[in-house]
Amino acid sequence: MNKLLLAILAVCLSSGTVSAQQKWSLEDCINYAWKNNITIKSTALNAESQQINYEKSKNQRLPDLSAYASTPLNYGLAANEKGVKTGGAFSTSVSAGISSSVTLFSGFQIKNTIAAQSFNWQASLEDLKKAKESLAVNIASAYLQVLYNKELQQIAIEQVSLSQSLVDRSVTMATYGKIPEGQVYEVKAQLSKDQLSAVESQSTLSLSLLDLSQLLDLKDWSGFDIVTPAIDVPNLNNSIQPAEDVYNIAVSTKSTIKASEYRLKSSEKNLEVSKGAVYPKLSLRALYGNGYYPSSRTIDSLRIQHKIPFGTQLQNNYSAGMTLDLSIPIFNRFDTKNNIRLSKIDLENAKLDLENNKKTLYKEIQQAWFNASKATIQYTSSADVVVNSEEAFRFAEEKYNNGKATLYEYNQAKINLASAKSSQLQAKYNLLFCIKILDFYKGEPLML
Repeated sequence: MNKLLLAILAVCLSSGTVSAQQKWSLEDCINYAWKNNITIKSTALNAESQQINYEKSKNQRLPDLSAYASTPLNYGLAANEKGVKTGGAFSTSVSAGISSSVTLFSGFQIKNTIAAQSFNWQASLEDLKKAKESLAVNIASAYLQVLYNKELQQIAIEQVSLSQSLVDRSVTMATYGKIPEGQVYEVKAQLSKDQLSAVESQSTLSLSLLDLSQLLDLKDWSGFDIVTPAIDVPNLNNSIQPAEDVYNIAVSTKSTIKASEYRLKSSEKNLEVSKGAVYPKLSLRALYGNGYYPSSRTIDSLRIQHKIPFGTQLQNNYSAGMTLDLSIPIFNRFDTKNNIRLSKIDLENAKLDLENNKKTLYKEIQQAWFNASKATIQYTSSADVVVNSEEAFRFAEEKYNNGKATLYEYNQAKINLASAKSSQLQAKYNLLFCIKILDFYKGEPLML
């Protein structure tokens, strides 16, 4: 019966796994999420919008060009292009033209607006980078959780194997009368508990795989599995740098800081834009117009009226000119003054935001360094506990086989060993995550 349960358990534990060719590495997970995550797509669209705003601001240097046309319909007396009253009936005319204007000087507002929009665009690109980094960290955390649960599952399977071996030995010992038959049922009960724990560990593993697949926005997570990389934990201990060194690297490279720096520069330029409103504005306009009047006539020497041809009217009715427009601000209900004050407030807020982000970054790095240092001590201590627990279990197993230890003592040693291995695993992956976070702050890619 127990062998049948083991067979069922083996099938349960193997369900949901896929071939090695289908397993995802951490890099695969991160790259897939970057391409499909909705938040990343939305942030990318915002960066594209900022680029368009930057292009629009550059185009303000170009002259504009527009055309117009009108065809009024009149009744009664109407004046032609020479002011002669004609009509008494319906009359119409056609006028059209083009005009263009270009700003020659506006207190350097166009130049500073272009610079401000350029910094906004660069800040949005850093926001996109930050969104990708945050997603990568979340995926790395979920990925390590799956690896942790995989190793916990192996410990649970080992416990089942040990209990099965004990059941086999106990049955043999009971057959020869070395132990009472009731003790066999106690051993089988422990086997059932270990089998249940193994099934629960498989469920926990499946749930962690589901969590990771949801971070990736996978449409179908059935069969989803990840690569189990080889991790050399002792070498990880040597990669922990002092918090100050990590911060000095991070403050010049992290997207959060760079985005704040770009927004500070944008605020400085926006202040210059507001100040530019106090200067006069100079622009150049050019226009060309023409018209056709069907009622226009000429009178010859015999006092006979002749309709003026269309081509002749176009030659005679055109008008063209250029104008320099100068606008001098005198009073605009204090709008310029208040806009300057608001821009100064925005600039101070940008400075505070940058300072706050630097302080937050420093605190995060300090915490990450502390966690990594603590995790190093925990992992080293847990390794010693595992070694001692293995020796304790070996002695307990030997004593039990020789009839010098009770079943309770044997099970307690087995449970202690499993607990020590679980604690070591937790310390191992906690240390790995802490070190990867420090690497992340140094600008290194998240890789295993």
